[in-house]
Amino acid sequence: MADNKAKNDSDAEMETSMPLPQVTESQKELASQAMSEFDKKQYGSCCSLMHKLIAQRPTDPKVAHNKAVAEFFQSGFLTTDEFRQQLSKVCQMAHVNIDNSESLEDVDHSVIYFNQAVILYHLRQYKAALNILDKLFQYIEPLEEALAKKATMLLVELYLCTYQPEKAMGMVHYAEKTVFTAGKNAGEKENKEDQVDEAWKPKISLYKTRCLLMMKSMKSCKREIKSLMSTQAMNTAVIYLKSNFEHLRGNHKKAMKMLGSVSTSDFTEAGECMPVMYNNNLGCIHFHLSKHHLGAFHFRKAFQENENAIKDIKRGAEHNKNLSGKTLNSIGMSRHFELLYNMGIQLLHCGKAMPAFDCLVEAVQVFRSNPRLWLRLAECCIMANRQNNDEDRKLEKRLEVIQGSDGSGIHRKLRLGPGLKKDNPSPGTPAIPAATHEFAALCLKNALHLLPEDPLTAEKVPIEDSDTVKITPEMVLVPAPPGNPLKAAEVASLRYLGHLYMAEAQVAMDKIADAIQLLNPELVVDISLTLPENKTEQDKSERDPEASESKGYFYPWSPKDLTRAKAIAQYDLATAHAIRGEYDKAGQNLGESSSRIGTPLPAQMYFLKLYLDLIEGRRNMAQVVIKDHFGHVTPNRVEMKMNSKPGVPRPDTAVS
Repeated sequence: MADNKAKNDSDAEMETSMPLPQVTESQKELASQAMSEFDKKQYGSCCSLMHKLIAQRPTDPKVAHNKAVAEFFQSGFLTTDEFRQQLSKVCQMAHVNIDNSESLEDVDHSVIYFNQAVILYHLRQYKAALNILDKLFQYIEPLEEALAKKATMLLVELYLCTYQPEKAMGMVHYAEKTVFTAGKNAGEKENKEDQVDEAWKPKISLYKTRCLLMMKSMKSCKREIKSLMSTQAMNTAVIYLKSNFEHLRGNHKKAMKMLGSVSTSDFTEAGECMPVMYNNNLGCIHFHLSKHHLGAFHFRKAFQENENAIKDIKRGAEHNKNLSGKTLNSIGMSRHFELLYNMGIQLLHCGKAMPAFDCLVEAVQVFRSNPRLWLRLAECCIMANRQNNDEDRKLEKRLEVIQGSDGSGIHRKLRLGPGLKKDNPSPGTPAIPAATHEFAALCLKNALHLLPEDPLTAEKVPIEDSDTVKITPEMVLVPAPPGNPLKAAEVASLRYLGHLYMAEAQVAMDKIADAIQLLNPELVVDISLTLPENKTEQDKSERDPEASESKGYFYPWSPKDLTRAKAIAQYDLATAHAIRGEYDKAGQNLGESSSRIGTPLPAQMYFLKLYLDLIEGRRNMAQVVIKDHFGHVTPNRVEMKMNSKPGVPRPDTAVS
């Protein structure tokens, strides 16, 4: 049996390696008729002609390829698996390694690689498809005009799917000058008189708008959308782009109104489920309006619509037992993991740390390269263990300052508590997903690893038309799928938290002098977590008057204003001075901090105040503090003693 198989394989190899016979006139006529029927979308007639042609030329890879394509079109794109098998056989006949784009050397094989890239795109294997198209683009000049145009547009789409809007915009500018210029072949030099083919202008304009939206280049995007709306009917794609534009500008009510004008039919021609898109976008808008529970409602509805769409496709598969049941466009239709990501962020802002953690842990399996997602996971872990920074203002926390008393009468003594930080060892290892501080530390390490070493000096992508699009440091982007890329400069928006964490780390390493320099409250000038927007006066006048709702947070993050932020930094500064033995400076900073932070004071401030009074011998002042704030456990005269050796309270950093 093995010998027979080897002999058959050898015979097949010899057969495919034999030179192809010369094409006869009748075969040319058959091919021409088949092409004509294909262009008329008469795929049945086309397949009949291709069967006749393949019978005459069984070893011709071009004929076998065209026959496979015609049959795939005839099936309504339902036989994706069979088409891939046929494509693999064609590659064997043509001695082409379809899995290795570097093996592309013959321009005649370009269409095979292009079709493979199309399949991979619909399977959402974007990087694999991009590798093929990048190689294919090297042969763009000798390609047929129709194939060159399709390959260029697919390349732009893949750049956008992999969140590389700069490269996509560069490719669009190149295509405008060469591939899509009317009456000119790819690769010819452009002339000022050349005009872009009118048939392709709408698609190019749509791609430009998508690129500019992803780069958040709002001024250029505004001009492009105006041009788009003046030249095209208000179809679904244009309305969604316009709505996205208004949403990014902060005009959320206007964006919502535009979404309401779209018909939520089941599927678009590209296989996208409209009810899922509609509810997902509404969820995002309500998130930015700080209506997080309403946003979560729409995300749940989007989940339901996504599941219903998948069930409908499965039912279609049962009716088409001989077919795969899924059209090519619907293979990658599910948006399950994208919705998990959005729902996780929404639940985090609702204060539901554990449900948010469960959503994001599942999403991170797919979007591992998103530093922002790892940061959100760490926030879930922190919130699960500490709901918010204002917990230390609660009565039960303040009562922990005085732990109890011993003795009675003049011999009665008070025991001060050991502090608020407790060691809660977590079971398992940090690698196991659990809402622990250890796993949070691992998440933060991953996020840091994914960021460029110096974001503002990251490699910049050159764009052909540098006069039109000029790369600036603000345009350096860090991929953060499934969301838009993270502006590298946005990392600096965590500068307040970064200073506090760095100071605490330096205190832990006994580098008190360095920590004191970082904790200067005058350095706290901005605690916003987003970069300031550069808006023109016209933009400000066109802004939704109710957009101010989006500035607040549904969940009470703390510190929420600059005064309290300065107070926390000054408290940490007081602690650092106390550790250094500079008690006068510690007392001065603690007094200023307590006046700024507002009442009721956090328990940490009572601990530090009592520590400073006792260590400097101000026993009467310590008694006054205890009597004023803890009178329920203190008679007129008490003696105080420390519980074990509490030490100096460490800085308590703010977690936002």
